[in-house]
Amino acid sequence: MVKTALVVEDDSGIASLLKDALEAAGLQVLVEKDGELGWQALQKRLPDVVVTDLLLPLLPGLELLGRLRALPGGDVVPVIVISGIYKSARHKRNARDQFGVIASFDKPFETDAVVAAVVDAVGLGVKKPASPPAREVAMRNAVVSAVDIDKAVRGNLKQRRFPELLAQVFRFKATGALLLRRGRIKKIVYVKDGLPVFVKSNMLSECLGRVLVREKMITEVECERSVEQLPRSRGKLQGQVLIEMGALSTQNLAFGLQLQLEQKLYDVFSWADGDYQFNSRVDFPSEGITLDVSLANLILEGVRRRYSDAFVGELLDRSNDLYLGLHSEPNHGLGDFVLDPDERILLALVDGRRTTREVIDAAGIAPRVARQLVYAMMAAELAQTSRRPAAFARPESRPPPRPSSPSVLAPAPPPLPPRRKEPPASPPRAVAPAAAVAAVVAREGVGGEGVDALRTLLTTRVRQLKRANHFEVLGVSRRAGLEEVRRAASSATKALQPDGLHRSLGAPVPADLRALAAQLLPQIAVAVEVLGDERRRADYEHRLDRPHRSTSTTELHRLLEADTLARAGDVALDAGRNDDAVAAYEAATVLLPDEGELAASLAWSLFQRAQNDPAVQADALVRLHRAVTLAPRFDRGWFWLGRVLQRTGRTTEARLQFERALGCNPDHRESRQELAR
Repeated sequence: MVKTALVVEDDSGIASLLKDALEAAGLQVLVEKDGELGWQALQKRLPDVVVTDLLLPLLPGLELLGRLRALPGGDVVPVIVISGIYKSARHKRNARDQFGVIASFDKPFETDAVVAAVVDAVGLGVKKPASPPAREVAMRNAVVSAVDIDKAVRGNLKQRRFPELLAQVFRFKATGALLLRRGRIKKIVYVKDGLPVFVKSNMLSECLGRVLVREKMITEVECERSVEQLPRSRGKLQGQVLIEMGALSTQNLAFGLQLQLEQKLYDVFSWADGDYQFNSRVDFPSEGITLDVSLANLILEGVRRRYSDAFVGELLDRSNDLYLGLHSEPNHGLGDFVLDPDERILLALVDGRRTTREVIDAAGIAPRVARQLVYAMMAAELAQTSRRPAAFARPESRPPPRPSSPSVLAPAPPPLPPRRKEPPASPPRAVAPAAAVAAVVAREGVGGEGVDALRTLLTTRVRQLKRANHFEVLGVSRRAGLEEVRRAASSATKALQPDGLHRSLGAPVPADLRALAAQLLPQIAVAVEVLGDERRRADYEHRLDRPHRSTSTTELHRLLEADTLARAGDVALDAGRNDDAVAAYEAATVLLPDEGELAASLAWSLFQRAQNDPAVQADALVRLHRAVTLAPRFDRGWFWLGRVLQRTGRTTEARLQFERALGCNPDHRESRQELAR
């Protein structure tokens, strides 16, 4: 008799892939897309083998297995599980011991390995083996092949909406191109490690000139003139022609290119249908401007921009009366969402004890906003629904108090009990760099004055970065608890990101302001990393509490001396006196060992003394890699790294560094020359 297999998998691409592979192996295959339909199929007829995901809509996979084992004859049906979430050894051990699972595979998996396990299992009827079979041990860490990804990620957007498609690609950590077609419209979304980085489109309305006209960065006449000049420009791009015409600055070109990328991608969210196919065997375009946003925020922003409230309501209709809870091991963290403080209240309600409708009603924010956030969480696989309340949900708790007035700054939460002896109160200091920027963005509003005020403040605050401690960067007191630290970091980060600046100002944000704001983000990240770890925070506070006799005199003298030495090194380097430059930079780095710009300058001057020495080249590469990590917005650091790589024959890597230098400073002439060369 032909052996039968039941596949329960909500991902239609993976389900189709398994069905085709198992049928090719000679099995009769039935596919169901959720746990309830899988349970109905089991009640009608027991298959010879079950292949199921553990994370299923309506009825969780483990509960489905529990019901299977309770059926007459169900205790001997071989079960193989696949999961992209429950990957730990503990989860696999529990599945084996409690439900007799004979093999477990992590997503992404190797299709041939799953098929081989199914073929081995058919007819065995083994109940609760004492140890996993050797095949599971051998295949547990198998990596999905490019061919399998290409087969799994294909279909139509009617069955899988674009946000859910992005989550699927991210789950595979795929690298390649996602080709989308709707009628005559074609788009290619280039993906690296599961994240979109670049988009191509054949839509005339999405060409650079049209985007710049809509943003009122150039006029219609200037756009038409640039198009007329393109055939005579010897292969130049429209942006380059506009710059030569004097119609556009290099900073606004970089900003326009970023807007163009975002528009191309967010437009796909509005597609109600369209075929898609992933291709992992493509060459990436060599573009300097790329998308830089987390997947969770990309999905949330796309839903906010393109999905009407009525459409989101339709998408959630099936889930309104189901219980909404967080994934125990999601692909993302809730911290990936950049939200306003009042929006974060909704996250506390997603505990598996409330239905989707109850979460939306209790959030206390506009229902439209709540629905968008809930759908984005589900599409990004941060939340899931169930027919029953969570058995082990966290205790009922009140949402955090709502801020008295909306602001992009994190509100002060209720006082938390101190975990350690409270430090002495610090004297009043100037407003923190990140917090001050957020305050100006909120206060100044739309128009040139807001942009000018932001430029002045950003320039001032970037200079003050090295003098501010972590508490001052986040704008919190020494008594702040962990949650307050995280809220402050999240709020300031949101205000400084390109979307946050553009949304708050209500006007285009020049590229130089975006670059200045980006210099503040690493400082925020370091601050929350240190203050969010109890041991590191204690060490840091201990250093802050040391006597300040060196801060006012010795420390200031050290900074001034290092600055003088650095200037002397710059003069010597420009004059070609490499020995003098090395001596000056070495003395400066002794005073400031973690100053990235100094480290890069020293590495370059050392390389300049003996460019053809392989040992010097290797040492320069190590030094420059450390320097760009310490100072990621220092354009010359990336440029020098590219030059050293170029000298060692690593041209492809060198080109990437020149592009990164232009990302820091679109006006960096040397990088443009090297790329042209």
